[in-house]
Amino acid sequence: MSTAIITTQATGGYLDNVGRAALNFLRALVAAAPATAATSHGSASQASMLRDRAGLLRFAQQFEESQPNQAAELRNLAGRD
Repeated sequence: MSTAIITTQATGGYLDNVGRAALNFLRALVAAAPATAATSHGSASQASMLRDRAGLLRFAQQFEESQPNQAAELRNLAGRD
C-alpha cells in the first residue's frame, strides 16, 4: 500500500515557505537583470528616448509663438530622465 502526502501552504512547514521565497526572489532577480543590462549598455531604448525628446523639443518650437506656457511645459518634459 502506498501513502500520498499532500503539502499545501496551510500544511507546509517553515522550510517550504523559505524555499518558495528563495525561488521567487531568484525569479525576480533573473527577470530584472536583462532590463537593467540593456539600459546600462546603451541599447535601442536610449535611441528611441532621444528621438522622443527631439520630437518634444520640435513641438515646443512650434508652440513658442502662440502658447509659450505650453512650449515651456514641453521643454520641461523633454528634460526629464
